[in-house]
Amino acid sequence: MKRAGSAESLLAEAEGREWRTVPLLRHVAELCRKQPEAALKTILAVKEQYEALCRQRRCVLEDRKALALHRRVEPYRELWDRFSAVIEDYDDCEVLLDAHHVAIAIDGMVLYTGDYRHIVANRDLILSETRIYDVRYLGDRVGGQPPV
Repeated sequence: MKRAGSAESLLAEAEGREWRTVPLLRHVAELCRKQPEAALKTILAVKEQYEALCRQRRCVLEDRKALALHRRVEPYRELWDRFSAVIEDYDDCEVLLDAHHVAIAIDGMVLYTGDYRHIVANRDLILSETRIYDVRYLGDRVGGQPPV
């Protein structure tokens, strides 16, 4: 908001794209109209808190006692061919191959995803072709609706 645009333009964009944060942004826009200095101060404070939380979470992820990373070298070419024939986003196909690779080592692994269109919509195919136990939509955990 400092560099370009305004609270109103941000709100209009959010409403047009149906962001979940629209109610919060409406409140911020109203605050900006009534007390612009206070609004900017509040937004900057929230930004700093958010960044601190991100740094804290990153430290947890960098702790090798909390998270172990692996590198998949197996190409799973047959799976790639099946998935890439129906899933147009190749990154999503890679995610599925990685999840399958992990599921081989972890029995009963559930893949939670926010990608409804490419992954959840192809749940039956994924479950029939991989060792993944189940595929679930993240929106189901927070009461969200699948995209149309």
